[in-house]
Amino acid sequence: MKTNFKIKSTVLGLLVLMMALGCAETPMPIELYVSVEGDDTANGSLESPFATLPKAVETVREQRKKGNTYPATIYLRGGRHQLKETLDLGVEDGKSISESTWPFEDVGAGNIPLAQLTFKAFPDEEPIISSGVIVEGWKMLTSDHADISEKAKGKIWVAQIPEGIDKFYTLYDEEGRLNRARAEGFVPTKLGDKYTLYFPEGKMKNWDNLEDVEINIRPSRAWMINMLPIASVDEEQGIAKTKVAATYEMGELAHWVHTKDGNSAWVENTLESLDEPGEWVVNSETRQIYLWPRYDAVEGSPQNILVPTTSELIRVEGNIDYEGAVDQPVRGIAFKGITFSHADRRAWTSDVDRLGWGMQHDWDLFDRPSAMLRFRGAEHCVVSHCTFENSGGTGVRFDLHAQRNKIENSEFAHLGEAGILLAGYGPGTKDVNHHNTIVNNNIHHFSEITWHSPGIWAWQSGYNHIANNFLHNSGYAAVLITNRVEPDRELNGEGGRTVRHNEISKEIIANTKEDYESWKAREKYNHSRHNIVEYNEISHAVELLSDGNCIYVSGAGTGNIIRYNYFHDNLEESMPAPIRCDDDQHETLIYGNVLYNNFGFSAGIASKGVNDIINNVIVAPRVVPKSGYLSYEWVPVAGSKVYHNIIVSHPDGGIANNERPRKDQTTNLPNLDDVDINSNLYFNPSDPHWMDAHFERMRAIGKETSSLFADPMFIDVEAGNFEFKEGSPALKLGIEPLDVSKMGLKN
Repeated sequence: MKTNFKIKSTVLGLLVLMMALGCAETPMPIELYVSVEGDDTANGSLESPFATLPKAVETVREQRKKGNTYPATIYLRGGRHQLKETLDLGVEDGKSISESTWPFEDVGAGNIPLAQLTFKAFPDEEPIISSGVIVEGWKMLTSDHADISEKAKGKIWVAQIPEGIDKFYTLYDEEGRLNRARAEGFVPTKLGDKYTLYFPEGKMKNWDNLEDVEINIRPSRAWMINMLPIASVDEEQGIAKTKVAATYEMGELAHWVHTKDGNSAWVENTLESLDEPGEWVVNSETRQIYLWPRYDAVEGSPQNILVPTTSELIRVEGNIDYEGAVDQPVRGIAFKGITFSHADRRAWTSDVDRLGWGMQHDWDLFDRPSAMLRFRGAEHCVVSHCTFENSGGTGVRFDLHAQRNKIENSEFAHLGEAGILLAGYGPGTKDVNHHNTIVNNNIHHFSEITWHSPGIWAWQSGYNHIANNFLHNSGYAAVLITNRVEPDRELNGEGGRTVRHNEISKEIIANTKEDYESWKAREKYNHSRHNIVEYNEISHAVELLSDGNCIYVSGAGTGNIIRYNYFHDNLEESMPAPIRCDDDQHETLIYGNVLYNNFGFSAGIASKGVNDIINNVIVAPRVVPKSGYLSYEWVPVAGSKVYHNIIVSHPDGGIANNERPRKDQTTNLPNLDDVDINSNLYFNPSDPHWMDAHFERMRAIGKETSSLFADPMFIDVEAGNFEFKEGSPALKLGIEPLDVSKMGLKN
């Protein structure tokens, strides 16, 4: 009997212990669910999901405070998840342990550890994060309005701006972004200044909603556009004043600059210009929105019209010590399978906010909330299989401190501004934006509002791997690797306020010049260095502006490599070159690129500095390039290497290697005699003597001795096969065959 009692007591004790353990909160990986049909008073389970993202984030933070350090996943069910304000994520939402002591890869992010917090689409569902608020109470505008055209009468609906919103610059329906009403364009009547625009009679007026009207103008330059709020209009004198400075003086464009209709300026957001389906106008004083719907509403009034509440949907922000040397980044946040949409364009409203903060020609502003998903101090963060579409600003920004982050397998489409922006600190010694990966993304129809915005831009950001992306249909450039902010820049000049003057010697500031020797002295402050841009496909670039390129490297640091990219069907005549190393750019390697069926001043590659051009193929240009197939521009190019390139000219010829000085330039000229040039293959299908004069000149000084004039014998150019048939002279010269099937998106 005693033995049985002991056994029963032992069993009873084990049961009590097991029950006690079961009641304790044992930390486990966190999984929460958010549904548009959920309830924030629920528990966040699959069966009882939350209604909002902020509630799910708050719950994760509560678990962290209780000691649960396991990874957390927030699953988003299908539908539109509305954010009325920016969702902020901070250091506490990521990993508390730093991996910053891990060695860096030579380039790119390398292997990224498991995220601490992941926002993920529920399997087989399509969640959308949006800042759009539905506009309700639409009524047909039946009364005669003096500014409504005959064409528009009976077509315009009006509603009140939703409560809590004062200003907005974009509007959306179920199909995407609606166009703000645009007036007929014009050319300024004479050159004004940065605040003064001279306009033709009748083109500008003192409209009732002048506070909301913007002038869109290409301010006497080919490469950019400004959207400026109007301060006043003198209709009698034909003078308008803006509230914010234009980038340059407002005047007409040079005669060679490309425009679609001959005009360089127009007004947006006036009722009299509301004359097409899919257009809208807002009057913030009367709080009225006017809309000519894209399609006739099936149920009467317009449905699902969205006003954005913010330009930034989610911000992942570390502890930034701007003046100091060390930041504390957020580590280990991931976004997978989510669509981001319906954010606003961040408008220029103040000179204090804008002047001196522009990054190269004001193509974007430094450290500003202009992207739907913005990382400001981040490491080991991942954006994978996401979509960024139908928005007024940029898709993704990585500002200031950004290391070992990755954007992969995502789509960026129909964006008002850029696709992806990496923007480090300005010139100085604080170099903490580097070793990121941008791979296998489809980036297209960006720069739809601010035409100069690029697809991918590494500004003051280095050692990044940008590979296998497909970039197409852009207003301007596809990829930028730049700095172009010299240490002596004036404070209100482009990027002047980004310069970290206390970190740069007074001697370097005083002796800044735009030449190779000066560049070498200050290159250590130019952090866009050692980027590898490879296996990308680029087409239909520079469709709206002029003087832009597919890949543009300018004022950056050393060691950038542009290799194995495929440029084709870039059809705008005003593009200088598919690849261009511009002002103050040196020590760039341009290797193994294929350039097919492109327009351009230069049908191939332009180099303004000491850069190497090796093993590239230029074939089937649309026109004879005015500036040559290889263009050496403005500055001495001594030390450049030009080997193993293939140039198949237009039947009408042109200059294969062109020395292009500035107009009236007489000193420090680009001189082909100073270039190390040999083993190139040239061919003109209609002129066997096309290269005779060039060979005679070069061979007299011991150069181009192995180069040939001969058909390269490609397998099938029209089918996109640029490899060589047996017996090709290219193989005899040691030219590497190039396989464009490896360039662009990977399956």
